[in-house]
Amino acid sequence: MATYTLVTPTLEQGPIGGHRLHTHFKQRTKSYTIILSGGTYSLIQFPSEDELVEYTAYYMGGCQHTGISEAIRTAMIADGIVTSANFTQE
Repeated sequence: MATYTLVTPTLEQGPIGGHRLHTHFKQRTKSYTIILSGGTYSLIQFPSEDELVEYTAYYMGGCQHTGISEAIRTAMIADGIVTSANFTQE
């Protein structure tokens, strides 16, 4: 059975205004945490430790997660939160 490495989704955010001071804040990458709650995978940003305890499983944003099974990969893709590009076969 194949296992995969998961790279969590990210969002590139640019400057929030046109003022010259905003040019110092070029692009920043924000990552999403993948959570499993009630049999459905979804994305959240900035989860607290209290929230993480409530979920069945979670994959912290900004990390690579190894040992992802084919079943988990298929479920995440089916729920539309990631694509096959987020996975590499180990």
